Amino acid sequence: MAVGNLLSSLRLARVSCPLLIGLLLSGPAAVQAQAPAAPGGGGAAAANADCKKLPGGNAPVQRMARLQGGMSVRNLELTYFGKPLYALSDADIAYLNTLWPECGTYDATVADEIASKLRTLISDAKGARQDSLDWIASVEKDIATLKPGEEAIRKIHDLWQEMLNREFEMLPGDLQYLAKKLSDKREELYTGQQQRQRTLVNPFDPGAPDTRSIKE
Repeated sequence: MAVGNLLSSLRLARVSCPLLIGLLLSGPAAVQAQAPAAPGGGGAAAANADCKKLPGGNAPVQRMARLQGGMSVRNLELTYFGKPLYALSDADIAYLNTLWPECGTYDATVADEIASKLRTLISDAKGARQDSLDWIASVEKDIATLKPGEEAIRKIHDLWQEMLNREFEMLPGDLQYLAKKLSDKREELYTGQQQRQRTLVNPFDPGAPDTRSIKE
């Protein structure tokens, strides 16, 4: 009986040991097979909710990165990652630089190039727009002091032409704002000039005739 039990134990051990060894050897492989894919392969990207926000707009950032010069201020209204470009901060661009490779949008090298170029383009365009905003502020001060007259009206016309020359150095909203200011001031000057002219050409009233001279 004891011998039979011993033989049964040996048979069980002989079957179990290879199975146990096989499980131990296959353990890391099994874990590796179930591990998420590396960033950019889709696994980590799928887990990152921000990947779903890309591109989040209509700005062709890869094409913009190939620009040789600067970009028009008007392009600041293009959107990316749910924001207009003028609202993207350096921190936003730095985050996009790390997010693009994780989401598989661009590899790390291309992401660096695009982020660097995008940062420069946006910064330069913002600077150009700020120059225009400063100019608009100075125009508002100048026209506030204008008095009715031909010279003042001519000044408004000159400023209007300069505004059109600067059209692509400001956003459409900036242009509309200044255009309304100039239009309102022009109407004010025209109205004031017409009132002044009516006063100047008002016919002289000599008063009632001298009745005694008529009788004579």
